[in-house]
Amino acid sequence: MKHRIMGVVKGDDSAVFEQALSISTSNLKVIMGWSTEEDLLYDYKLTEQQITDIEQACAVKLPRHLDLYLSTEDR
Repeated sequence: MKHRIMGVVKGDDSAVFEQALSISTSNLKVIMGWSTEEDLLYDYKLTEQQITDIEQACAVKLPRHLDLYLSTEDR
């Protein structure tokens, strides 16, 4: 699976930020609270806690002034 974060300006729908994540699907499942494989198929607006957890797990800094979304796709 390929995971990425997309950021949009609040009130807009065009991504102005995109970053691939180096994180295993099993670790991301814990952060996101996913319980089934179908949960991977959707895009999710991230909460502050999820952003913090992803930053720590991936050793990245994400832009907090944007609405951040997680997208997952098959390779």
